[in-house]
Amino acid sequence: MLTNIYVIDYVLKDLEGAKDRLDRIFGTEPLWIHPDMTPGQSITAMYYQLPGNGEMSHALGLFQEGGDSIRVPEDRIFLIGVMCDNLPATMAELRGRGLEFAHPEPQTYAVGESNTLGTLHGLEVFIACHVPGGEKKAREMMFTRDGSSDFGDETQGGLFRGIGGIDLVVADLEAARETYAKVFGSDAVDTTARSAEPGLRSVHFKAPGNGWGVREVGLYALADGETRGRLAERLSSIIASRGEGVFRLDMLMSDLDAARALLAGRGIDLPAGPSPILEDINGADLRFVADAAPARS
Repeated sequence: MLTNIYVIDYVLKDLEGAKDRLDRIFGTEPLWIHPDMTPGQSITAMYYQLPGNGEMSHALGLFQEGGDSIRVPEDRIFLIGVMCDNLPATMAELRGRGLEFAHPEPQTYAVGESNTLGTLHGLEVFIACHVPGGEKKAREMMFTRDGSSDFGDETQGGLFRGIGGIDLVVADLEAARETYAKVFGSDAVDTTARSAEPGLRSVHFKAPGNGWGVREVGLYALADGETRGRLAERLSSIIASRGEGVFRLDMLMSDLDAARALLAGRGIDLPAGPSPILEDINGADLRFVADAAPARS
């Protein structure tokens, strides 16, 4: 059974060049993974710890393009990692829904087992199960450049509550909806009226995890024959230039005004409004959303 979305990964043309701005947005120093985490592979990557999952791992990864990492013409979010409670049983469950894995058997890595469903509408879906103590072992393989394993305060003084939503633009809404219904084991809710974006249709899935960490995964598609608003025009351009995939993350904040002031002090200009957006941050918009729910720990 899938238990939670535990990681969201970018692939970047220039990881070092992207890091300064992302450090100022997320307010912490990321940890670099030790080569022992990916034995036999040439991968350069680092992770920001994200709040919102209690004891469950929740992180945002940055991978340098090249080596054994994915190759892309431009920065983008390319993968979500979904934790499960038993990988062989979960593989059997998902195969029973008509999905296929890249490998016939679970693959062993430093802190557990994994497999991948490959790229589904522009996003790779990676399934993993950690061995007992795997999260602690993973943490011991990650360091800041000064040798620390301390991420710092990922909540930014209690303001940042985590990434609550992941939104994809897709070419065929019904086909993508059918695919992700097989992944999550439930159907999506039509959210076109809630999204209220001219020229777009949308549906949202409840993410596994019962509200811990990522809460929703949304699919957006152009609506035929309708006048397009600004977001629809942008998504049309994204589909034409790079195809399907993640275009937005929702950043849950306890206080938007305080978050705006904090970011301004770091040289980040968050626009005014109830759901301000930092557009195209390395291939994805970051939408800041007021979260009235009590913080979970």
